[in-house]
Amino acid sequence: MTRHTTILLCALGWLSGCATMSPVERAAALEAQNKQRVRQLTEELYNLRKLDRIPEFIAEDFVDRSQGAPLNAVGPAFIRQQAEASFKKFPELKFDILHLVADGDLVLAHWKATAPAPQPLLLQGHSLYRLRDGKVVESWDISDRLSPLLQRGYKVVPPTL
Repeated sequence: MTRHTTILLCALGWLSGCATMSPVERAAALEAQNKQRVRQLTEELYNLRKLDRIPEFIAEDFVDRSQGAPLNAVGPAFIRQQAEASFKKFPELKFDILHLVADGDLVLAHWKATAPAPQPLLLQGHSLYRLRDGKVVESWDISDRLSPLLQRGYKVVPPTL
């Protein structure tokens, strides 16, 4: 073995030792990657309307576990159907992520949605996503359902006793 080969092997061994990550660093890297995927999902699918990219973000075995979600709230086809219905009703709908928090394979997105027309709309909520291999496999959505009604002129009337 030549001296250069020995030096090169030692350098590679040293570099590979630097490249190893502790379990804590690995977990933090996975959480950062999952947060980035949720940010990309929101931008690509909901703001840029690139619905053909849904399979890149949503797993085939995806399930929407939100309260009141229909039984067929599964798979990428459901996400596409849901998005198309939203865009038809609100063609200029835009989502802004206000906060992202990750814990293991879970990412919580606090978001705001706005639509200037046909009637101005402001909606805020939270979506909790569970990711596996960079794809969403489960989600839970909580949003303020009363606010859009009040924005459209509906009134809350207390019951008469």
